[in-house]
Amino acid sequence: MDIGAGNVYLPLVFTNRSTTTCTLTGYPGVSLLDSTGAVIGDPATRRGPTRSPVSLPPGASASSSLHTLNEGMSDTPCRRTAARIRVYPPDSFDAMTVPARSFRVCGGVFEVETTQSGTGG
Repeated sequence: MDIGAGNVYLPLVFTNRSTTTCTLTGYPGVSLLDSTGAVIGDPATRRGPTRSPVSLPPGASASSSLHTLNEGMSDTPCRRTAARIRVYPPDSFDAMTVPARSFRVCGGVFEVETTQSGTGG
């Protein structure tokens, strides 16, 4: 997703697949991995204010967004293209990975926003 000149946003969606309600508070931990599983650069930094906790009944979703810049928006070069994105949901020590879909950090900007209700990111 590309909102605003030079900005790239990628939503991360968390869905409660358990049979009980869970709560997500704050920011997920996010890093990029290459095809061998090696980390590419530093993890995402936090962007924006923390929102209220999100209560997720079974089947409900919450989301967060990754933010970077389009290539050429800064003199800082892009990182290597990631194969996977590793995500630690808020308040969790268990990571999950998802395909990166050619997501690449550019311009020295790699940020993650706090979790919010819904799937919009």
